[in-house]
Amino acid sequence: MSIAPSLSAAMKPPKGKLPISIVTFVICSFAFIALLYTDSSRSLFKLKSCPRRNAVKQSKDRTAEDNLKSLQMDDRFEFDPEECTVNTGKWMYNKTFRPLYTDRSCPYLDRQVSCVKNGRRDSDYSRWEWQPDDCTLPRFNPELALKKLRGKRLLFVGDSLQRGQWQSFICLVEWIIPEDKKSYKQGRSHSVFRAKEYDATIEFYWAPFLIESNTDHHIIADPKKRILKVDSIDKHAKNWGGVDFLVFNTYVWWMSGLRLKTLWGSFANGEEGYEELDTTVAGEDWNSTQGTKCFNETKPVLKKKYWGTGSDKRMMSVVASIGKKMKVPVTFINITQLSEYRIDAHSSVYTETGGKLLTKEQRADPLQHADCIHWCLPGVPDTWNRIFLAYL
Repeated sequence: MSIAPSLSAAMKPPKGKLPISIVTFVICSFAFIALLYTDSSRSLFKLKSCPRRNAVKQSKDRTAEDNLKSLQMDDRFEFDPEECTVNTGKWMYNKTFRPLYTDRSCPYLDRQVSCVKNGRRDSDYSRWEWQPDDCTLPRFNPELALKKLRGKRLLFVGDSLQRGQWQSFICLVEWIIPEDKKSYKQGRSHSVFRAKEYDATIEFYWAPFLIESNTDHHIIADPKKRILKVDSIDKHAKNWGGVDFLVFNTYVWWMSGLRLKTLWGSFANGEEGYEELDTTVAGEDWNSTQGTKCFNETKPVLKKKYWGTGSDKRMMSVVASIGKKMKVPVTFINITQLSEYRIDAHSSVYTETGGKLLTKEQRADPLQHADCIHWCLPGVPDTWNRIFLAYL
């Protein structure tokens, strides 16, 4: 099966070309699709929430161990995704909540998302919990997650935002695994974390557009020079064979606001076969008086039903409708809106660029250097994985 992103404009093959035999998907910069390859006899939607733990293993963080004790409270109810609209709700501040890891305790985090290690002094952004309107979302239980993945492969595919969710998932589970029972191998495109006792892998594959492009590895900064091979998914998809669960994210790469060059056939064909497609623009609102979006924000947007201009509801509609037509079991989890509330949780000026931390001078110029796309970890991607586990 081939999977590729879709834009708001219809893509038509040039005359004489065969129709593109691909399934089109759009994944918002904060939303993701989970493709769940399972036995036909297994139901995806009749899962009990976290079962009671027999024992709590020692944590690198005492606060994380305390959080695990609170998981027992979640065992008093069943979570049914068909009866819960997880994307509708509000963020609730919980001063007693502590993440299961920190950017100092988890060794697998990029410096790009290690905000506290990079100098961010406030930590309240990590204590907001998402509360759906019509149900209670179970806490993330690392032992349950590993049990569900026993003998299986979980692969996150996409860009640096997807890499952040992958790292979040690893950090949420790795601390309960003894050092000699886990391994980590980082590659140029494909990286793998292995939980040996569970014969499970949690993997990441770099494919920013999902389909093949001339900016897959050597990133071309100028979007005008990027070329997408819209009929080529096999180069990446061949690396997904045998995977049990796939999670995709690519949306932000399609949000430049410029016309994208798309190509049928080989890059060597020159201008022949090119078509240009319109794209939408990622949002730059949030009512910041300084025009710096996420800089110095310390609380989420509390206005109910808030949508940022980074949300394209037409794209979301396309994804949802196509997902319903799939023969392979597909779950579309739209976490765009719940993430857009969180203007306080981006890496902002507490990040790196070009492999180097921002200088004091760069931090003093947030208008040019604040990163309002990536997320601090621990942070919002932990909530994505909390929801993901509830569906798994």
